Amino acid sequence: MVSFHIEPTSKCSLECPLCDRTWFYETFKKRNLHEINIEHLVNFVGPNAKVSLCGNNGDPIYHSDFHNLCQKLKDNNCKIHITTNGSAKTKKWWRQLNEILDDDDQIQFSIDGLEDTNHLYRKNAKWKSIMNAIDVLQKRKFEMVWKFIVFKHNQHQIKDANELCAKLGFDHFRLEHSDRWLGKKDLMPDREFVDTYYQQQEQVLIDANYKADMKPLCLEKNEPSKNLYIDAEGDFYPCCWIGTYRYKFKSIFSPKTNQFNIKDNSLEGILTNTEVKKFFDSTNQFTSAHDCCKIQCGVKNG
Repeated sequence: MVSFHIEPTSKCSLECPLCDRTWFYETFKKRNLHEINIEHLVNFVGPNAKVSLCGNNGDPIYHSDFHNLCQKLKDNNCKIHITTNGSAKTKKWWRQLNEILDDDDQIQFSIDGLEDTNHLYRKNAKWKSIMNAIDVLQKRKFEMVWKFIVFKHNQHQIKDANELCAKLGFDHFRLEHSDRWLGKKDLMPDREFVDTYYQQQEQVLIDANYKADMKPLCLEKNEPSKNLYIDAEGDFYPCCWIGTYRYKFKSIFSPKTNQFNIKDNSLEGILTNTEVKKFFDSTNQFTSAHDCCKIQCGVKNG
């Protein structure tokens, strides 16, 4: 099954301090109206795909026609995973979404703490709106997950959050040991959480943060079929990392050279493109792999 990581929109109401939207505010203010064309997307991903509607820079539920987007994907027999901060919509909106999703799907709420701490990193998040959404979704067919990023200001609440998670009817509580706090002493949790973060990485750190003996996330059985990324402007990338760092690392997917918009290309056409095939082939060797692949995911060392 082909898996896609889709950013339906670059819109978001939060101001998380380490998000690119905050760091590069003027750039994203200009991009803030971008959202993916539903017809182009549905035609591109095709039937029976796994589609993660997730924000690289935006929150997916801010797409102006999000219900229609989900319905079109379900009509195409796609599995949908949604990741959201959950604080933007009314109960009526969530009821409508609840009617569209089924037991193949999942909603993951990014909630970093309890009522008194969630907003410290997820600035502008509205606790009451999040709780309203969760209340509406008590009766549902799909899986619901609480994702909790550990910071210094919320590490003492993990047990209480886990208990609240069960009380609110979530299916899973998932700790996220993120690197968002690197270099930020005010955000960095205690040493035990830092150690756990690194222990949970499935890669081995070598040569100044390069990682070896791991296949990049975009490859599965030597085929580029996992987590192909499409941004809110409809541009295709091998993964969200290449999309995120498209200005930093030069490649055929850099902004001025990227010819792979879903409006003008099919998935098969992109994956059989000579230059794209060269790009994926290069990820199998440390010496020839793209720098972003080496740093973020690791490649074979040799």
